[in-house]
Amino acid sequence: MGVAGAAITPASVLAGPSSSVLDVDGAALAADGTGGVVFRELLEGEPHVFVARFLNGVWQPPQQVDVGQPGPATFPTIAAADGGELLVVWVQPWMWISASPGAQATLHYELMSAVLQPGAGGFSQIERIADVGKGTGEYPSLAMAPDGTAYVAYRGSTGEVRVSRFNGRSWSSLGVIDRQSGQVALRTPSASNAPAVAVNDEGQALVVWQEPESAGVARIWARRLFGTTLGSVLAVSPSSIDGAPVSVDADGPAVALGAFGQAAVAFRLQGGAGSPLGAPHIFVSALPEPLTEQISSFSAAVPIDGASTIGTPSVAVDSYGQFRVAYVAAGATRLLAGDEGAGGAPQREGPPLVLGQASAEPAFASIAPDGGGTTAWPAVAPNGLPAVAVREDFPGGGAQDAFLSAPLSGPVADLVAGESYGNMLLAFRQGSAEAGQVMAAYAQTPPERFRVETPSGWVRPAAARVSWEAAPDAIGGVTYSVLVDGRVQARGLSGRSATLDPRALGDGVRSIQVLASDGLGQQTLSDVASLHVESNPPQVSVRHLSGARVSVRVFGDPAGVRQADTLVAFGDGEAASARDEVVHAYRRPGRYTIVVHAIDAVGNRTDARVRVQIP
Repeated sequence: MGVAGAAITPASVLAGPSSSVLDVDGAALAADGTGGVVFRELLEGEPHVFVARFLNGVWQPPQQVDVGQPGPATFPTIAAADGGELLVVWVQPWMWISASPGAQATLHYELMSAVLQPGAGGFSQIERIADVGKGTGEYPSLAMAPDGTAYVAYRGSTGEVRVSRFNGRSWSSLGVIDRQSGQVALRTPSASNAPAVAVNDEGQALVVWQEPESAGVARIWARRLFGTTLGSVLAVSPSSIDGAPVSVDADGPAVALGAFGQAAVAFRLQGGAGSPLGAPHIFVSALPEPLTEQISSFSAAVPIDGASTIGTPSVAVDSYGQFRVAYVAAGATRLLAGDEGAGGAPQREGPPLVLGQASAEPAFASIAPDGGGTTAWPAVAPNGLPAVAVREDFPGGGAQDAFLSAPLSGPVADLVAGESYGNMLLAFRQGSAEAGQVMAAYAQTPPERFRVETPSGWVRPAAARVSWEAAPDAIGGVTYSVLVDGRVQARGLSGRSATLDPRALGDGVRSIQVLASDGLGQQTLSDVASLHVESNPPQVSVRHLSGARVSVRVFGDPAGVRQADTLVAFGDGEAASARDEVVHAYRRPGRYTIVVHAIDAVGNRTDARVRVQIP
């Protein structure tokens, strides 16, 4: 019995077709498979923020987030925590501020937020995070841990990079994080040089950003975030390659954080004059599991691919240091897998895999704990119409592809994705300006691999109880079946243990496996565990020796006998206890009945009676 492949759902219409649909701005997926999509739509002529929550595999109707706020709302982004919790951050005008008496007042914008709590039907009261001045280049990056702790990285009112932390109830500012603090002008904010932040399931966080050195060349930098404490500034992108100085900008930073705090950062190094590599390249750098709050450093960044034209990358990493990077190069989507090699430096598994032609950027990647993962990118379907291509790579090899599109065809734009454990929630806009549609879909990998535990040593059939780890699955409803020697003995179990039918076990060593099945019919089979079953009670051997002597031996193969619980009565008023082998001499001839009470090591009992004739 094998493992079923991953499932890619058809795309669902969340909004439209309508001329009021403006764009799709973000998608987020929590570890438990809940999440949501944020998009903007015109309401009474002004752009406002809307969210559709994904809960228990079903899309809920979109609802407005910025209720009661004046437009226009810009730069919305979204993050998800377990239980269907969603956090949305966006920019909106707040108030007119006069710099000095008599001066013309300036409209200031604020970074805003609202939370949709688990079980709640609507978003909470809107909270102000920070004044962002003119509100023209924030490009916030938002990430949230399963417990609701979140970080947002954004450009401040003067272009500096800032980070704020959400503790589940309120925001606190961690301040300016860039190393120059305004001494060297940052590049004009854009989507390709925006900061990025990542948080893992344990709440560890890492922020990366672009910032020029004193010589004017922009590099990628990073800091770990320890609660409200900032880690040291860490260099990510190289200042030289093979001894040649790098005089071109690095941009497009993408970051992913593993379960134990190890990180992978992918970025693009521009080509042309000043680049030792000539053409633009995608680089990956790795950061090992943190040992202290302040001391750590990235490995040397490794170029993984180059092309005449290359887009910004996305990156995913697992708890073993394996990573996957997706990007568009020379008009095609490429996927590269690798892991931490010697010294923690990134190491490619092989050349980039060309997945197919891309009609635009970007491409997104996820990674599954058992290997494989999901990749999505804008493409053209086999029928020649615009679509989003999705590819699922299976852990054991092989892949499946799907093309997603809206009911009304048209250009595809604003592809966004949220990923968790190889699963991906993705959304996009499709259609003309007059008939835009917000589309969303879900790509789900099978339940993760899990371990089965059997009792140590030998057990009697009635005590044969097996247990197993949960098989993590993005959408709940996993059920289990127990297989004994390849045959199903129990099925439809929702718990994580079972007492097996003794009649199905017999005697000897049995092979135990558990099959996990999710709500979409995907299945994952555990590794084999051995169950040692002893169904026979202890055996008794009586031998007549020379003269009036007899030998009594008690044995239990293969479990062994509890010697302390053994009692042998010889029928002449004499007895021996706590011995599994004994020799007895009778004083007078006659017929005697030897009675043996014994228990083997797993609890099987015997009460044996053996008659002997003593001459």
